[in-house]
Amino acid sequence: MKIKKTVSFITLGCFKNVVDSEVLGGLLEKNGIKIVDPYEPSDWVVINTCGFIRDAKEESIDEILKTLELKEEGKVKHVAIMGCLTERYFNDLKENFKNTDIVWGVNDMDKLAEKIVSSSDLKYDKDNLFLYDDNYKRIITTTPNSTYIKISEGCNMKCSFCAIPKIRGSFRSRTIESIVKEAEVLKQKGFSEINLISQNSTHFGRDNNEKSQLPNLLEAISKVGLKWVRVLYLMPEEITNEIIKAFSLPSILPYFDLPFQHISKPVLDKMNRNGSYTKHLSLINNIRKSFKNPVIRSTFIVGFPGETESNFKELEKFAKESEINRIGAFSFSPEEDTPAFDLKDTIAPEIIEERKELIMDISDININKYNSKIEGKEFGFIPQGPCPWDGNKTIGRISSQAPEVDGVTIIDKKFEEIYDIYQVRITKGEFDTLYGEEVK
Repeated sequence: MKIKKTVSFITLGCFKNVVDSEVLGGLLEKNGIKIVDPYEPSDWVVINTCGFIRDAKEESIDEILKTLELKEEGKVKHVAIMGCLTERYFNDLKENFKNTDIVWGVNDMDKLAEKIVSSSDLKYDKDNLFLYDDNYKRIITTTPNSTYIKISEGCNMKCSFCAIPKIRGSFRSRTIESIVKEAEVLKQKGFSEINLISQNSTHFGRDNNEKSQLPNLLEAISKVGLKWVRVLYLMPEEITNEIIKAFSLPSILPYFDLPFQHISKPVLDKMNRNGSYTKHLSLINNIRKSFKNPVIRSTFIVGFPGETESNFKELEKFAKESEINRIGAFSFSPEEDTPAFDLKDTIAPEIIEERKELIMDISDININKYNSKIEGKEFGFIPQGPCPWDGNKTIGRISSQAPEVDGVTIIDKKFEEIYDIYQVRITKGEFDTLYGEEVK
C-alpha cells in the first residue's frame, strides 16, 4: 500500500488567510495528499504568511526561520511559503530563504497545489488572479460549528496606509449563487454559524453593478436557514439604509464591524478616507435606532503622521460618546509602497503607545458598560469545547462575540453536543470574558 504524502499548515494573519489555506488544503486532498496537524511530522509544511503591518511581517519571518531549522534537523522534508508577505516581497524572500522549496504568492492556487503534489518546476504567475468558488472543496480548520466564507477578493480603496490592493489586486466579487451553494453545503455538514468575510464587504457586487449587492446576498443567504450569519469588515463610508435594513433578515446577526480608523477630518484626509465625527456618529445612532441590541465594533489607528494632540482628543471624545461596544486600537505602521510611508510629521513611538493605551482604556470602559447592560439577559450560545481549567464548564461565544476578536463566554455546564446553539443567561462580565448559565 502506497503511503500518502503529508502536508501541514501554519496559517498567520486574518481569517481570509484561513480560507486560503483551507482551499489549498482541499486541492491537495483531492490529489491524494493527507493533511495533518501542524504539530505532527509531515513531508511538507506550508506557511501562509501575513504582510499587512510590521508586527505581522516579523511574526511571519520568525515562523519561516523556525520551520527551516526543523528542515535542517531533518524533522521536515520540504517547506513552502505563500501568502501576503511573499506576494509583497517575492524576490527578497526567494533570495534570502534559499533553503525554502517553494515561494508562492496569493494567486495561481491550483498550480501551487500541483507543484506540491508533483514536485514539478511550475513557476508562480502573479497575474493569474485567484478567486475561489463553490467548486473548491475546502478542508475546515476552525471549530466544527463555525466557519468563514470569503465573498470577494482584492480591494479598490486607496487608503494611504494600506498595501492590500497591491497585494491582493482589484476588488472582485463571487456570485451570489456560488456563495449560497457553499453556505448550503456547510449547513448540511452541521455548521451553525457562518462569517462572511472580505476586504470590504459593503462593496460586494459593485465591481459589476452600480450599487452594493450585499443586501441581495444577505436576502439570499438568509433563506438557507443557518442559525447565525455574521458579516465582517463593512466600510462605514459605503453603508446605506438599504444595507442596514438587510441586517434585520432572518439569520443575519445585527453585528456591525465598522473600521473607522479615525474620525478627525484632517487625519482622515491624509488617510484618504471619507467620513467625519458627525457622519460616523450619525451612522452609529442610525444603527442603534434600527435594532434593539446591535453590536458595533471598530478599529482606530493612532499615531498617524501629522496626528495632532487636538486630532487625538477628538478621537478620544468620539470613542467615549459613541460607546462603541468593542474597540481595537493599532499603532501606525509605515509600510513600503504606500503613500503614507513618506509622510512627514511622524509621531514619537512613546506618544503613539500612550495614545493607544488611552483608547484601550476607553474600550475597557465601553465593554464594561455593555456587560452591565446584558447581565440577566438571554442570548444564543455556541460552544467551542470544555473549559481548559474546569472540565465541568463550557467555553464558547454568544451572538455578540465574533470568533477570536471579541472574547469568550464561559457557561457553568458541560455541553456534550457542540453542534447546536443553546440559550444562556449572562450572569456577569469581566472585560472580554462573560459568564453565564444555561436557560432550562
